[in-house]
Amino acid sequence: MTTAEGVVRGGAVPGDVVTAVGLTKRYRNSDRPAVDDVSFEIARGETIGLLGPNGAGKTTLIKMICGVTVPTSGHIRVFDADPVRRPVAAKSGIGAMHQTGPFDMMLPGLDNLRIAARFRGLRWRDAEPWALEVADFLGLTGALHRLCFQMSGGQRQRLQLVRALLTIPRLLILDEPSAGLDVAGRRQVERFVTWLREEHGVTVLWTSHHIDELERNSQRVLVIDRGRVLRFAKPREIVEEFGTTHLLVTVEDPEASRVVAAWADAAGLTTTVSDFEVRLEGARARDVLTELSRHCRDHGVAISGVSTVADSLEQAFLRMTENER
Repeated sequence: MTTAEGVVRGGAVPGDVVTAVGLTKRYRNSDRPAVDDVSFEIARGETIGLLGPNGAGKTTLIKMICGVTVPTSGHIRVFDADPVRRPVAAKSGIGAMHQTGPFDMMLPGLDNLRIAARFRGLRWRDAEPWALEVADFLGLTGALHRLCFQMSGGQRQRLQLVRALLTIPRLLILDEPSAGLDVAGRRQVERFVTWLREEHGVTVLWTSHHIDELERNSQRVLVIDRGRVLRFAKPREIVEEFGTTHLLVTVEDPEASRVVAAWADAAGLTTTVSDFEVRLEGARARDVLTELSRHCRDHGVAISGVSTVADSLEQAFLRMTENER
């Protein structure tokens, strides 16, 4: 990618990009708030993962950041401006890629980009070089002249990202950006977003059901459930607080696996067993390794390797939200 000099940008960023204080949204006839007394700050250049179960309030929160939904109480500032009362100041630096977006399916992808530029008040001749560069990076160049209905779901998904990036935003909101993409396509999007942050200081708010994406790419993760913030911390800190470390024992034959598993079951440990590996769930090496080694030695079982395996962010997230049910 080039440095994209001359590309249209949003306005200057004073202080934090997003600040929310006591943010609450209640919908009529709902028994609880969709967003309930939420406070957080997002600094310039951060990639923030937004994580929560279905119905947790993620979409409502994004809508309030974009000024589409008015808070019931509390306040939110985007670039130090209220997105409802001062929409131009707040929204001019935002680029948003939503889960679904309206394309004219009977027009080529390139014409859909031209229309999007017009709606945003951009001259296509100014936006075109950068848009085509983004499309090329995402592997879309050959597909831009196809009618949208002829594109694959993954190609339309990447076209949505190009449309969100007709300018270089100060805040990029990604709502399930990898939906419909294969592993290679997901990594391609990740590399591009990382480049935007590192080269242009773009702040990213990223929500995804692929939690491994958020673990790899987020400096901090905002975890919400039932409209409330459970944690706002680095992925590693969340894993350390809510995850556990397991013991992975490697053996030389299936019979040895059964001996290790039988000992673990008798010790009250949960196991996952394959022919040559036994995973002791929730066990810490310093607690059981000495006793396990003695048992194997007494029974003539050879252990070829022992390692500890920490939970992933996904496993920690599941444990965290289970505690809230």
